[in-house]
Amino acid sequence: MWESIREERGQMILIAGLLIAVLLVGLALVVNGAIYTENLSSREVEGSSQALADDPPTTERLTRSMREANYNSDTASYVERRSAIRQNVSTWDQHQVASSVQNGRFASSEVAAMQNGTRVIQSDTNDFMPAGNDLDQELIDTTLDPFGITGRTSWLVVPDANTRAFNMTVEKDSLKTVDGGLLDDLTNLLSTILTGNDVFWVQFDDGSSVWRVYLVEADNKVTAVITEDDGSEDVVGVCQISGTQASIRFGKNELVSGQDTQACSELSFTEEIGKHDMYFVGGNNAQGTYQIIIGEHEDDFQNKIEDEYDDFIGDLLDSLTCWTGVLGSCDDDVYRSSPTPDGPYTTTAVYDTSVEMTYQTDRMRFTRNLTVAPESSGLP
Repeated sequence: MWESIREERGQMILIAGLLIAVLLVGLALVVNGAIYTENLSSREVEGSSQALADDPPTTERLTRSMREANYNSDTASYVERRSAIRQNVSTWDQHQVASSVQNGRFASSEVAAMQNGTRVIQSDTNDFMPAGNDLDQELIDTTLDPFGITGRTSWLVVPDANTRAFNMTVEKDSLKTVDGGLLDDLTNLLSTILTGNDVFWVQFDDGSSVWRVYLVEADNKVTAVITEDDGSEDVVGVCQISGTQASIRFGKNELVSGQDTQACSELSFTEEIGKHDMYFVGGNNAQGTYQIIIGEHEDDFQNKIEDEYDDFIGDLLDSLTCWTGVLGSCDDDVYRSSPTPDGPYTTTAVYDTSVEMTYQTDRMRFTRNLTVAPESSGLP
């Protein structure tokens, strides 16, 4: 009898052991499956996220679309520019969908948002002064001088705004000639530039630091001297290029003359600053053209720039009699509101565009926004 009981207990222990072993194997399979699934999902999400984050075709397509929409016309409305971008993105989306479904996946792009902006343009070679003749003359006569340097004509080009796609062209022969030997001694070079009253420069002030780009002729080349002033002014770079004229591309950080291109990484500060004031200093001392896109609606920007000059110019012009052959009104526009050959004017622009990009498989769905700005080179 006891022998029988021992045999039954032994069988029960054996069966229990087998059950526990089966349970452990099952648990191991479940855990390994979960780990495998999680790793696979993580790799797929990470790979998809990186693919969307580094999507050159979509970025290039949208950048080109914005460039075409912004620069194909100087008179297009916001509706026309935005519609052109939306149509381009829609065409690209159809291509993405058709291409991706062939691989059992789904990829698409859709415009999520656009920010209206203003493009300031001086399309014909001229001095770097405001549009209005009376405003120009009053600035010269009264020496508007926010920098304490006498004999220099200076004016506020952009008040307290974000800017991008700034591209200016200067004529070498219109620039102040500086002894090329001074390039070997940046301290003497800066001192020479500052003591002259016929040097042209562009100034950016974000409230904490001031950047200046002095444009001079040295060694028979167009020369950009870049400085930063956060308490004391220091030269951070000098870039040169040969040619009768040169384009200074701030966003692309380069100088261009004809077919020659010279990298100038010191111009990269324009990509790092937030809202800022921008000035042309000694604007009547150089000749050239420029374009810049500002992150504000055209009406808002025009009103803002007029407000900046109301106190200074408004009081002056109210006390003057303006003659244009016969008694007429004063020509005191800072910017024209339509294309003109005699000074800078404004038009509509799209400051940036955000596209919602979606990537989906049978395992996951990933969505992110990609924001693209116009190409900094300005012209196509």
